Amino acid sequence: MKRLLTGVAALLLLASGGAASAQEIRIATEGAYPPFNFTQPDGKVAGLEVDLAHALCERMKRPCTIVAQEWDGIIPGLLAKKYDAIMATMNITPERAKAIGFSTPYMVVPAYFVAPAKSAIDGSPASLRGKTIGAQVSTTHSRYVEKHLGGDATLKTYDTASNLLADLKAGRIDAAITTGATASDWVKGDGGKSVKLVGQPVIDPEVFGPGIGVGLRKEDAALKQSFDEAIRAVAQDGTLARIAARYVDFSIIP
Repeated sequence: MKRLLTGVAALLLLASGGAASAQEIRIATEGAYPPFNFTQPDGKVAGLEVDLAHALCERMKRPCTIVAQEWDGIIPGLLAKKYDAIMATMNITPERAKAIGFSTPYMVVPAYFVAPAKSAIDGSPASLRGKTIGAQVSTTHSRYVEKHLGGDATLKTYDTASNLLADLKAGRIDAAITTGATASDWVKGDGGKSVKLVGQPVIDPEVFGPGIGVGLRKEDAALKQSFDEAIRAVAQDGTLARIAARYVDFSIIP
């Protein structure tokens, strides 16, 4: 009888959440935004956020799978339940928070303007007036240009950061705005021969929000709590800093 009761208790535990604790988490990233997320020659996604995603899943004691998803469909894909979470350098903004929920921030990365190496653009509004500025579509960077330059400059949007860089190098736009780490990668990539960072870090809390967080469906409160606890843990024990040091030379700690 005791053995039977033990078996029933185990079944009840599984039904009440014991199985769910080991349920796989599917995390979407863009796979086209180095050094945070990028696609390797073998087709696998890698980068700072991919390493961090695995560290967070380890803390949550949950298996996870990282999947690539194009940026313009990444929020619709989450809402359609194609995956459970987004880690794709997504700033927490009031506009996005209308559609999805967010974890506590796991990263803060300033934006920068980038211009051709021989350009006279210095990042100031005056130097950008009348120019064509590129940004990735549906990003805080494009909204920053719309808010601060409005009718003074022409905004051209791109589906990926690599296409944005290609047009900047080809002279089809006068400047680009992207994250500081991506901008730094661009400059290092060609030794500063064709592009350069200009001006100071671009900061606007109303546009960029408090930082970058894990995108989640609003109803997934338990998953949000798990991510929040895991993020705090990796920040406190130095894991987040160690992962970041593999990819960037500045602090991303919120």
